Amino acid sequence: MDSAASSSSVLAHRFALDEYHRLIESGGFDEDARVELIEGTIADMSPKTPEHERLVAWLARWLTLAVDAQGYEVHVCAPLTIGDSEPEPDLAVIANDTPQPYHPATATLVIEVAVSSQHRDLRQKPTIYAQALVPEYWVIDLDADRVIAHRDPRDNAYERITEIPGVGRIAPEALGLPQLDVAELLAAARLR
Repeated sequence: MDSAASSSSVLAHRFALDEYHRLIESGGFDEDARVELIEGTIADMSPKTPEHERLVAWLARWLTLAVDAQGYEVHVCAPLTIGDSEPEPDLAVIANDTPQPYHPATATLVIEVAVSSQHRDLRQKPTIYAQALVPEYWVIDLDADRVIAHRDPRDNAYERITEIPGVGRIAPEALGLPQLDVAELLAAARLR
């Protein structure tokens, strides 16, 4: 049997959310495992770099101070339960009245900081977040010094996708917050 024939006959188990939750709750993963459920498949999460961690911390501070604490919570590296997925975005701003089938089912703003995860963050996750009607999804691509803002979810896709270069400005439209200088975001990741 040639390798092409053998690789095409490999089957993968797709996990339902309740199976995934039972696996987690039964201790099926090492406590240090960094995984997320993406469209029924358990996917390893990218390792975190110092740049990634600095930017997530900077954004968490900024969002915590900027959002209305009476209406929203800022979640850092916490899962969302969306269809057959349970992504763990770097940051999510969650309205206090958001349904929680297991974890929150949507967010008002989701931010992913991409160092080596651009493929998943830009190809797979927009569909998942649009399915949950997340009004605004950002990918801060540290390798390319840019922010890609996804807005206006419809039919499991975003109608507006805007690339903001390192010299541009971006504002979380869904939250009505002030603009951020993209160069300042990038500098927050690289300083210290």
